[in-house]
Order: sequence, then structure tokens, then C-alpha cells
Amino acid sequence: MKIDIDIIKNIVTYNYELHGNTSLTFSGMQSVNEATENDLVWFKPGIADAVNMLESTNARGVICDKALFQQYSKDISTKLFIVTEHPKKIFVDLVKYIYTQLNVDNASSSIHPTALINANAKIGKNVSIGAYSVIGECSIGDNSIIHDYVKIYANVSIGNNCIIREHCSIGGEGFGYLKLNNDLNEYIPQIGKVLIEDNVHIFPFSNVDRGTLGKTWIKRGTVIDHYVHIGHNTTTGFNNVIAAGTVLAGGTVIGDNNFIGVKTLVKEKCVIGSNVITGMGSVILKNVPDNQIWVGNPAKFLKEKKFKGW
Repeated sequence: MKIDIDIIKNIVTYNYELHGNTSLTFSGMQSVNEATENDLVWFKPGIADAVNMLESTNARGVICDKALFQQYSKDISTKLFIVTEHPKKIFVDLVKYIYTQLNVDNASSSIHPTALINANAKIGKNVSIGAYSVIGECSIGDNSIIHDYVKIYANVSIGNNCIIREHCSIGGEGFGYLKLNNDLNEYIPQIGKVLIEDNVHIFPFSNVDRGTLGKTWIKRGTVIDHYVHIGHNTTTGFNNVIAAGTVLAGGTVIGDNNFIGVKTLVKEKCVIGSNVITGMGSVILKNVPDNQIWVGNPAKFLKEKKFKGW
């Protein structure tokens, strides 16, 4: 693989300045301590001991902010510096390019012969469906990838450019029972649906239950980590990050641009606003306003949050 200045100019989508030797080429990206002279590395602004790390790394390609670049005391003619306000954004652009070149997941626009697909399913253009996946009478938008061993039930709508990783269940029945006096638990059938908008990514072993009535709704750009449970009739806004092990009980409503921390538990029908962070292991028992950080069990307000990205 070859990454040179022309490729960087074509794929990087955020503002930057170039300093040093623009004729250098690179073979990939690596962590600072493991990099060779053929690698690119990146530095998060404000990390401790960044100057010493920068001056000792073997990498000749460096993505960093202006403050760190200005502290570099060695000859810059042997390195290429990509200086930007948001180094992580340029790192992400380059990693996406490398990912597509290496074809890491070997996902192509094809249907694996072992996949079982309902004859009435609506499959968009350039969709990949992996081995042993079972696809009900649903719709899957263009350029979406369904990995191996995924179950998608009827009454599910998946948008464009979505990724559903292996061993996920989308649109199964939720957990609903009626209890009268000492009678046996009476199951309440779930007859609703699931709507997943564009650019949603769901990691392995997560499930999204369909609505009892109406819909469970995952809005565009939301990322759902491993082992997450999305209960029936839950709504998440756009661009949320929902970390591993989280449980959103039935009827939960979440706004936009939130970071829901690892193993957060949210009581049914609670409303979480926008631009919220919940700490690891938080137990949310009541509504959370916008622009706040909540932590603990039961979770309590910690401080205000000004959104700057994750």
C-alpha cells in the first residue's frame, strides 16, 4: 500500500497544513511506539509527554495539532507533519482509506449461498448478506452490510449504508407480560416494527426488539456497541454512541449526540436529552436533561457538558 501527498489531499476532509518533506510516502498507520519510518502516527491534543513521544517515534509521518508541532525541536525535513485542529478526524479519514484497501472484513456486494432470504424481502443495491443469516420480509437499503449469523425479522426497515455485525437480532419480540393477581404471567404479543435509519452501525451480539405497537426507532448515524439491548418502542436520536453492555428498557427515549457509557442501565420510559454523557455502570432511574453528565447507581447529575465530539 502506498499513501502519498496526493492520496492525503484526495481523502482528507478536514482543514490542515503540511510542513516538512512532502515527497515522503507511507505504507500505513501505526501506534506511536510501534511505528516504523514508513508509518503515519497521530497525537491527540493535550496528552502527557507528547513532545518526548513525538521526538522518539520512528514514524516519519505525523498528524498533530499546531501546539505540538511548534514544540518539535528536530529537523522537520525528514518528516511530514499534517497539522490540524482535529488530528483524530484526519486519522479517521486515513484509517477508512486503509480499511477499504485492505478489505479487512472481506465484505463484498454479494449474498452468501447459506443465507435464507424471504422472497418478499426488499434488498437494495450493493447489499452484502453474510453466511447463515436469516432475512425475513423486511427492507434493507443500498450499500448496507449484514454480516454472518444475523436474524432480521419481518416488519424491519434498515436504511442505506448500515452495518449489522454478526450474531445480532433485529426486530424480534420484546419482553411484555400481564400479571393479574396470582394468575400465570400472560404474554403480550409484540406486533410493531423496527425502523433503522441511514448510517447506523450495530456491533455483534446486540438486539433491537420491535415495538409492542408502533415502532422501535434508531435514527441516523447512531453506533451501537457489543451486547446492547434496545427494548421495544425505544427511540434513539441521531449520532448517538451507545457503549457495550447497555440496556435501554422498553419505551426509553434518547435525544441526539449522546455518549451512553459502558453498561448503562436505563429504566423503562425514561427520557434522556441531547448532548448527554452517562458514566460507566450508571443506572438511570429518572429523566436526564440536555447537556449534562450523569454517573453512579442510582445515577446523579455530575456537571454540565459542552459538546465537542467524542
